[in-house]
Amino acid sequence: MALQSSGAISLANIAGEFGGSAPHSLSEYYNQGNAPASGEIQLAEDFYGTSNRVAINLTIASSTQNYNVYTQAAANAAYAAGTTDVTLTINSSVLVGSNSTGSYALTVPSNFTSGDTVSIVNNGVVIGRGGNAGNGGSSGSGAGGNGGAGGPALFIAFATSITNNSTLAGGGGGGGGGAGSLGAYVNKTYRRNGGSGGGGGAGYTAGSGGSGAAGSSGGIPGSNGSAGSSTGGGARGTNANDGGNGGGRGAGGGSGVGSGGAGGGAGKYLVGNSNVTWVANGTRQGGVS
Repeated sequence: MALQSSGAISLANIAGEFGGSAPHSLSEYYNQGNAPASGEIQLAEDFYGTSNRVAINLTIASSTQNYNVYTQAAANAAYAAGTTDVTLTINSSVLVGSNSTGSYALTVPSNFTSGDTVSIVNNGVVIGRGGNAGNGGSSGSGAGGNGGAGGPALFIAFATSITNNSTLAGGGGGGGGGAGSLGAYVNKTYRRNGGSGGGGGAGYTAGSGGSGAAGSSGGIPGSNGSAGSSTGGGARGTNANDGGNGGGRGAGGGSGVGSGGAGGGAGKYLVGNSNVTWVANGTRQGGVS
C-alpha cells in the first residue's frame, strides 16, 4: 500500500513500506520513492504517495506466438522480484497462438516470486495450434490416417487473475482420413479407390489438410482435405470415402468414412486452472485442467 499523500510522515512509516534494517536511518532509503541517490532526503517531498511496488504494463498489440509473460516482464529493467505487479493486456483483434501442438500459446510460468502479482486482460483471441489431418487410405482397402490433436492455449503455473473479454480456445483437432475402397467390378477386376484426406484443425497456426490417395486399376483418387484457419476447421476431401472435417476452435476433428482414421481431440484452453482467479469468463472453448 502506498504511503499517505498528506499529513505527518515518519521514518517508521517509510520503513513499514520499504523495509530495511532496524535501527533505521534515512540513508537506507536513497533511490527509494522519489529520494535522490545522495544528499538530503525530505520526508514529505520524497515519500508522499510512494510505494515499494513496481508496476509493469505489458501489451500485445500485434499477433504473435508462444508468448511467455515472465520472460517479457523480467526483461524490463524495473522488474523487482517479489514487489512487482504485472498486467498483460491483449488488444482487440490480436491473435496469440502457438507454432506447435506440444507448446502453449501463452505461458505464465512459476518463475515469478511470491509477492509478485500477475493479471491478464484478454480482448483478443488466445488459441492453441490446430492438429494436422490424416491422409486418405491407400487404394482398395487401406485404412485412413488419424487426425492429430489440437494444442493447448494457456499454461498458468503462478497465481494469475484473468479478465477474459473475448476468446480463449484450444486448437481444433485434425480430421481423420477416409479409407480406401473397392469400386466397380470390371473385367474381373475391382477398381480400387483411394481415400480422401481430412480437414485441418483451427488455430492461429492451423492444421494442414490431409492428402487424398491415388486410385488404381481404374479407381478414382481421393481428394485432399483443406487446411484449417484461425476461425474454423478445414473441409474434408469428398471423393470416394470422405475424410473427416477439421475441428473448429476447441473442438475435435471428425472421423473418416469406412475404416477411416479417427479425428484428433480438441486442445485445452487452459492448463493450470487452480492457479487462476476469473474476473470475467468470456468465451472459453475446449477442455480445461
